[in-house]
Amino acid sequence: MSRRKNNMGQDELAGLFKDGLVRATTRPTVLLYNPHEKQIRFHSSPAKGRLYIGGNRSGKTVGGICEDIFRLRGSHPYQRVPSGPVKGRIVTVSYTEGIEMIIKPELAKWLPPSDLINGSWEDSWQSRTRTLELSNGSTVELMSYDQKLEKFAGTSRDFIHFDEEPPKDIFTECKMRLVDTGGPWYITMTPVEGMTWVYDELFVPGLRPGSNIDVIMIEISENPYISRAEIANVLEGLDDDEKKARAEGKFVQIGGLAFKPFSPLPPPRGHVIDPIIPPLSWTHYASLDHGLNAPACWLWHAVSPKGLVVTYDEIHESDRIIPSLAKEYHERNRLDGRRAPNINVGDPSIVQRNAQTGDSIQTAYAIEGVPIALGNNNVPIGVEKMNRYLKQGQWLITGNCTNLIRALQRVRWKTYESAKKRHDNDPREELHRKDSHAPDSARYFFSFMPDLRLTNATPGPAKEMSAADIIKQTLNPATYYVRPEELDMNLADHLAGRRNNTEWTTIDEHLGGIW
Repeated sequence: MSRRKNNMGQDELAGLFKDGLVRATTRPTVLLYNPHEKQIRFHSSPAKGRLYIGGNRSGKTVGGICEDIFRLRGSHPYQRVPSGPVKGRIVTVSYTEGIEMIIKPELAKWLPPSDLINGSWEDSWQSRTRTLELSNGSTVELMSYDQKLEKFAGTSRDFIHFDEEPPKDIFTECKMRLVDTGGPWYITMTPVEGMTWVYDELFVPGLRPGSNIDVIMIEISENPYISRAEIANVLEGLDDDEKKARAEGKFVQIGGLAFKPFSPLPPPRGHVIDPIIPPLSWTHYASLDHGLNAPACWLWHAVSPKGLVVTYDEIHESDRIIPSLAKEYHERNRLDGRRAPNINVGDPSIVQRNAQTGDSIQTAYAIEGVPIALGNNNVPIGVEKMNRYLKQGQWLITGNCTNLIRALQRVRWKTYESAKKRHDNDPREELHRKDSHAPDSARYFFSFMPDLRLTNATPGPAKEMSAADIIKQTLNPATYYVRPEELDMNLADHLAGRRNNTEWTTIDEHLGGIW
């Protein structure tokens, strides 16, 4: 006993002993863990993969750490687990912010001291390898997403816990460590990065019946141990998208959706109608966003005499050469009730020549009988024009244009890689390339359309209408709900057959001499 302890008075020793008893009986180890409803569902899930998505302070990390400890101890209150020593892995955002500030303190908080070697964290923790060893021989290594990919290889593991969203390559490499054991993986995360690969490849498939991925979602308000006052304090000052991610655990498009006015509901609440072929008397267009490895997207549009745009068909495929796409383009135009477009419009970059063949994409299509005029590639202006048509109820899309409908709900503005860069810089004026091919095709078409002035009136009829009703209504100027004066008169004259000296006839270089 040290000299200090020898000199302690009896009352002081009694006080220290009492404090130790209080800490031992009140420390919230897994032995006293009282999970809430969503945590119980998470612990009880038999799925090989679990996606536990929650708002900040919803209890997702605590649930994940306690699940780790159940497996390391070989004693699980909700399902059968291996009893012998196991090897686990916890992977988090970074060494400082993740391992040191979150994972290690949570492990120390919830692990009973009796499970540590000699009851001591210092004897159980190996700082060189970032590994914690329990008295029963189980080990768990702590890793972070800022480590090199090769560090995640190695021998098999019995479980892997990702705290916050992992990069896809690290997730894939870690999953390979579970092949021999058949052990589970689980991600506890708040979707602050938006609709990333986790949304496409884990979340959406996990919602389908029969999936081997269990999706558990929880809002911060569902955590019974957090006061409403604290929730309000945490969310104060956040914008709507960030509140959805941080409070509700919802996937949102970080950087902002490009086409927020779009809704997949029927008019007047939305923009999607039943498949229909617009009248042949309307002006018909087709638009192209070219791609080979990335999808090529052809869209068909028709414009009524009053300026209503109906997009009514699409081709959206990758790995197809121009003669094959041109053949299908012609076949679509020959379908019953259809006609060839008055104008085809495409990405201005299709005029660039191939260094090997000397031909451009525009020329290759012209050889196949598909002349293409060049659209405008100013992204912010094009997106704004499309949104104005959506806001005015002037753009409708038929339900068979599935890729366009899906993409308009997903495409977002590009963002900087880190939150710090996003904070320090103005928003970027580029679209995120993933899922943008169909909207890009539409954007080239809308570069030919006139600007609309937004009105204060609520567009659309008072009740839902079928596609046939909407088409019928557009033929009656007395009932159509967008006034003619809202349209640019150059286009109105063009559609009426009065071809004056406008941009349609003066920009020869856009028509490439074909027209």
